[in-house]
Amino acid sequence: MKKVLCIIYPNFSLYEITTLTSTLALSFDITIDYVASENSKVISEDGLSCQPIKTLDQIRIEEYSCVILPGMVNIGPALQDEKLISFLRELSEQDVLIAAISSAPLLLAKAGLLKDTKFTGGIWQNFFDYFEFLPRENFQPKVLVQDKQIITAIGFAHQEFARKVILSLGLAENTDNYFKEKNEYSEEDLIFTLSDEEFDQVERCIENTL
Repeated sequence: MKKVLCIIYPNFSLYEITTLTSTLALSFDITIDYVASENSKVISEDGLSCQPIKTLDQIRIEEYSCVILPGMVNIGPALQDEKLISFLRELSEQDVLIAAISSAPLLLAKAGLLKDTKFTGGIWQNFFDYFEFLPRENFQPKVLVQDKQIITAIGFAHQEFARKVILSLGLAENTDNYFKEKNEYSEEDLIFTLSDEEFDQVERCIENTL
């Protein structure tokens, strides 16, 4: 599979995307490129300083199968970033899966990608009257929505979001092996054993670091 592109911007939310990004990287060996409008550090909503490896104008979108957009508490800086909005606008002509969670669908809406697309997200209802570009008629009060190549989700549904993206990319037919959330757990659910071959690999990794 091609690489995955994750766009970061000021105040972006880590927890909304790490269920997805860690599974893509660790379970499927997918390369994730973290990019931003400028080649400077980006501070997440919880204060983590992140250095993008590329800028948006260095991206060749044909190298990617999916674009991930995290949500953010303060949407102002990203909404006013014309380089970002212009980049997203061009995705409408590309064969790429777009995955936007929490408030990130606002960015898609400003770029014109939600005019004919059903969506959800962590979006205050007041915004529909405030932002002319946000199509109220396409909003779905659901945890997760997929319409054509665009997946949107509410922020707390980051696990459902991760499942849907992985399934849509064709990486697995069933994601139960990667996400095991339950209301209650038996003792058997909480005891983990590697096969001899798997443990040999872990042992070699440990020894190589000593």
